[in-house]
Amino acid sequence: MGKDFTAYLGHNLDENHIYRMCHALNGDQFVAINSFVKELYEFNPNDISLVWKVDSEGIGGTQDIYGPCGFNFTFSEKVCYFHHYIRWDAFLQNEDFQIKLRKVTYELSQYFQSSFAIYVPDNATKESSIIDFIWDDENRSIEYIVSWLEKECSAPKKTFKELVGSDGYYIDFFIDIKNLD
Repeated sequence: MGKDFTAYLGHNLDENHIYRMCHALNGDQFVAINSFVKELYEFNPNDISLVWKVDSEGIGGTQDIYGPCGFNFTFSEKVCYFHHYIRWDAFLQNEDFQIKLRKVTYELSQYFQSSFAIYVPDNATKESSIIDFIWDDENRSIEYIVSWLEKECSAPKKTFKELVGSDGYYIDFFIDIKNLD
């Protein structure tokens, strides 16, 4: 089984705000997301007619926004789990994918008023078990998740290159991404 890209961001959206976000995703407010989706249509031609939609019947007390080309945002009360089918290794080693996914994540962070994101693979590492903190029986904050990672998994990696071929996680404060805009 391979590993896919995931990012975790703090948020304070309620159900109404999640529906408003979905409406904004179907418009033109999310420039980086819409741009990347359009690029991915070449590989997902059947998704061209798809629209973003909310599934409020999520697992474990969550809500999801599903979009075209494999975009999925799962919301607990405090954390957004952004997952995409782009492989973890491709994210780490392909600078084009990395910049595009980081721009998407940065755009989400701006919308959520979150100052950072945590990147971990979606499975097969100790770090990936942070997924358990978004379900309603845990429902932890992003700050709790960072603290748990530091305590249970050591400090975050300082660069994406350090993650290639190893376990670990990266906390992105988007300093270089802010300078690209």
